[in-house]
Amino acid sequence: MTLSIRLSAEDKALLEQAASVLHLSKSERIRRSIGAYAARIIPSGQSAAAIDALFIGKGGDLRQPETVTDPRKRAIVERLREKQGYAG
Repeated sequence: MTLSIRLSAEDKALLEQAASVLHLSKSERIRRSIGAYAARIIPSGQSAAAIDALFIGKGGDLRQPETVTDPRKRAIVERLREKQGYAG
């Protein structure tokens, strides 16, 4: 499967540095990162809110945009929900 993503200059530099240190291609570094990320979520049986808390920060903000007080952040959360969908 081919996947295309855009990275900020900082993220690109970090990826290149990590891949170089580990003597891996950037693609292999990304594959391993995705695998490690998925392994933390899938077998855990954690609730969606707990997973949100781990990786998003405030667990539940994506499920309840009205709890986000900053109007600009709320608009972003609502757009993300519309674009990505959210089960539950």
